[in-house]
Amino acid sequence: MSYQVLARKWRPHDFESVVGQEPVVKAITHALRENRLHHAYLFTGTRGVGKTTLSRILAKSLNCVGPDGQGGVTDHPCGVCEACRAIDEGRFVDYIEMDAASNRSVEEMTALLEQAMYAPTNARYKVYMIDEVHQLTSHAFNAMLKTLEEPPEYVKFILATTDPQKVPVTVLSRCLQFNLRNVTPQIVANHMTTILAQEGIQAEPAALKLLGIGARGSMRDGLSLLDQAIAFAGGRPVTLEGVREMLGIMDSDVLVELLQSLAKGDAQRMMDIANEMSMKSLSFTEAMRDLAGLIHRIAMAQRVPEAIAADDLDRTAIFELAGIFTPEELQLYYQIALHGRSDMNLAPDEYAGFTMALLRMLAFKPAGSGNAKFPVRVPPVKAEASVKPVVEAKPEPIAPPPAPKPEPVNVAAVVTPKPEPKPEPQYVAPWEDMPGEPAVTKPAAVAKPVVQPKPQPKPAAAPMPEEPPVWEDDDVPYVADGDEYIDEMFAADEGFAERFGNEEPVVEPTVEAEPEPEAPQYDDGESIPPFSKMGEFWYEKLRYTHPTTYARDILEHAECVSIEGSVITLRLEPFYENRTKNKQAMQLIQRIVDPLFGRRMTFKFEIATPQSRTISQHKRLLAREAKHAKYLEDRKGPRYEKIEDEAEMKVAFEAIKNSPEARILARRFGATVYRPSLKKKVN
Repeated sequence: MSYQVLARKWRPHDFESVVGQEPVVKAITHALRENRLHHAYLFTGTRGVGKTTLSRILAKSLNCVGPDGQGGVTDHPCGVCEACRAIDEGRFVDYIEMDAASNRSVEEMTALLEQAMYAPTNARYKVYMIDEVHQLTSHAFNAMLKTLEEPPEYVKFILATTDPQKVPVTVLSRCLQFNLRNVTPQIVANHMTTILAQEGIQAEPAALKLLGIGARGSMRDGLSLLDQAIAFAGGRPVTLEGVREMLGIMDSDVLVELLQSLAKGDAQRMMDIANEMSMKSLSFTEAMRDLAGLIHRIAMAQRVPEAIAADDLDRTAIFELAGIFTPEELQLYYQIALHGRSDMNLAPDEYAGFTMALLRMLAFKPAGSGNAKFPVRVPPVKAEASVKPVVEAKPEPIAPPPAPKPEPVNVAAVVTPKPEPKPEPQYVAPWEDMPGEPAVTKPAAVAKPVVQPKPQPKPAAAPMPEEPPVWEDDDVPYVADGDEYIDEMFAADEGFAERFGNEEPVVEPTVEAEPEPEAPQYDDGESIPPFSKMGEFWYEKLRYTHPTTYARDILEHAECVSIEGSVITLRLEPFYENRTKNKQAMQLIQRIVDPLFGRRMTFKFEIATPQSRTISQHKRLLAREAKHAKYLEDRKGPRYEKIEDEAEMKVAFEAIKNSPEARILARRFGATVYRPSLKKKVN
């Protein structure tokens, strides 16, 4: 038999075995005794405090029938009936545990709620346990609100989360909330002592207490650390020194010596201690955390001596240091330790971050506290009587010598009027005049640029005509889109006229109706075989279910051959044969199909190509029909065709030419109306 970790082996199976959660256990047991059952429970708390354990015990209490099979809801599940044993072994059909971290979408939540409408198979209550519920999407939360508020009388919901702040208030208001607190280190250590006594393993109480501190309030983490400590000991008793070496935690005597050296201002000894820690590969981050904890206990000893436990191993050293440091010093060192720990990730390495925090404590050490030893930067020099002591001690001047006093001068002679800048000639574009040009005494020829382009059509510079120029089809000079036309128009090069003056229009018109989309190649379904009578029955049964991937491959790609009693025969495509070997997929199929028939069903598979229509083929046919219907709907929109009649073309041409938009484009850019681009609306 394989080894089972302590956290699973010693998981509580009844409320009496739960450790460290007495208020929650008391409230739940009283509700069970008085039969005051809520339809939804919410367990909150950090990892490893017992949320899943309490949900399983509560499910057993709701469905326990006692050893004789005649029991009812109880606060003390028997542990021997079929329901209790099945829940402990994880095979109870009506107790469903769902991980919201991997099943967080609205589709999966909808499928779960649809199954909740059916009565339990062989239990008193159907219990749904959703772990890490805060990771559900907002749509999934909205989908479960109504069912969570008024579920069927045989359904109970148990929600668990480590971050209740992310759970919507609409869900919180529908649940009976229990906050599971962190387990204290002493409770963790006491529970470890009980377990080791039954396991026949020896351990030092101080080692177990250190493991309880390392658990950080989680019983499961504490038992995992205990497993690691037992393996590290290698068959020998678990000792304090071994636990410290395993966790990379330094001896508290080293921290005490570090603070004693700080009180003396002995920087050399503090750096030696840091080097010794580096040689032992100890964690400087954990050392900084432990140093802040030791300073906290020293400050508590100054104000509240009773707060220091009598069995504290560092009690004597703590009270000794409490008489050395002042309260102000302890507050300063505590803040430096906290900031040093938070800045550890920003330091070049942990050693540099730790030593800089120690040097910061020395640098900000209050004056007059301890005997701080600082290195002498400049040796003192004895000053002679005839020389100024300042000049002798510091031969180099601190500040530069003052500048010589300037001779008195005539201000009027120095300050001269600043010459006014010459006005720069304003450049006038060759295609337009500058509005608001200042009046200057220059000849008219100088205001224009010296280089003039060759004569060419410039609509902007010419006087605005009464009506925009209009060209017929035969004398259209050039047609292009707006940006290209403007670029070529304003290029002002010599080859403009030769390149575009006598060419026929080669560019497509600016306004062109979009081509109509081609009709999709519609499959009328002749290649899809029709439903058999049993296939129609199978489709109607599974029509409103939403199975996940592997289960969907089996249910929707199989042909229902027969249903005889509790045996369902399916003919499955060979491609999906391996899906039937997936245990989770088959369990999900059982959860979907069993409620539809109201009893436990078994499946028989024939690996062959289906002879009649499957659910997947029918869904594809429905999708094709919907796509074709949408195509026909889109064709009802407006259509355009080319104008063949000359009279209609003339009317359309005059209407476009006299429109305000065409007049503006013709006036500003010399645009024209290209006759072949005109089309008429058909419908």
